[in-house]
Amino acid sequence: MPCLSVEIKPKCGFLPPSKYISEENHMKKSISRFRMHQALKLHRKEVSEISHYDPLDMFSGIKNRIYKAMRALFSTPQNNFRIFLNGSIIFGGSGGGTNATNSKTAELLEDALGCFIRAEEGKRTEALLQLVTETLHEASVLDKLLEVQKLDAFDIEGAIHAYYNVVSEPCKVCQHVSKDQPHELHTIPFHESLEIARNYLIAATAKDCSLIISFRRKGDSNSASLNEQEFDHKAFFIDLDMKSLDRMKHYYELDQEIVSNYNKVMRGDTEGDPKKRLQSNGHA
Repeated sequence: MPCLSVEIKPKCGFLPPSKYISEENHMKKSISRFRMHQALKLHRKEVSEISHYDPLDMFSGIKNRIYKAMRALFSTPQNNFRIFLNGSIIFGGSGGGTNATNSKTAELLEDALGCFIRAEEGKRTEALLQLVTETLHEASVLDKLLEVQKLDAFDIEGAIHAYYNVVSEPCKVCQHVSKDQPHELHTIPFHESLEIARNYLIAATAKDCSLIISFRRKGDSNSASLNEQEFDHKAFFIDLDMKSLDRMKHYYELDQEIVSNYNKVMRGDTEGDPKKRLQSNGHA
């Protein structure tokens, strides 16, 4: 019996409310991290096109927004969406391609789905996206993931101070800020700093893990329906290795670079005016 699996990297599904986010970085409270990071990847030429995907749609709990997210992942999968049939990849690069889905790639996927989804030619991919959407909408798997992601209650702009408390090093962030008084997070007990850093790293894992949903034709477990076809499905996460403490400096530096670049893009300061490409993809 054939088994079809989809691999999705949902990414961070919420906007950080932390009071420790600086005024100049206020856009973090209104624009998803994924979208801002896309602008940096385009600037670095790591991707050739901005992704239409927004994790806020995927985690919304609203069916049509989840479907919008799935369509976006299909259009520009990058390394965030792959499809496997009986363990062999049939869509998405093995290393995570950077190009948008072209007509040839879409045609090959449509043909490959013929042995699994009973639908008219030209409608199988759409049927699969609907099936995944329905499954995500009815399951609570993304809700549970979001709970773990929200363990990051301080944002890296707050958690970085807890990190320096834990490693007992002078805070390099504070060294670049002319304040007479130390940051308030440098006055908290060690165990609180440790908890903040630990929760941040757990959340970081949840923001970067992959969700696998596997489908087989109807059996005895959880089922999803599609055009009177019944499928069993199983959902689980992979890439759950705990992030190391020494990565926190990297996370802070990357965060600052992402936001700084996004500010430049919105001002039109970068070469090639990627702002226009952001706007053309609905990311203004």
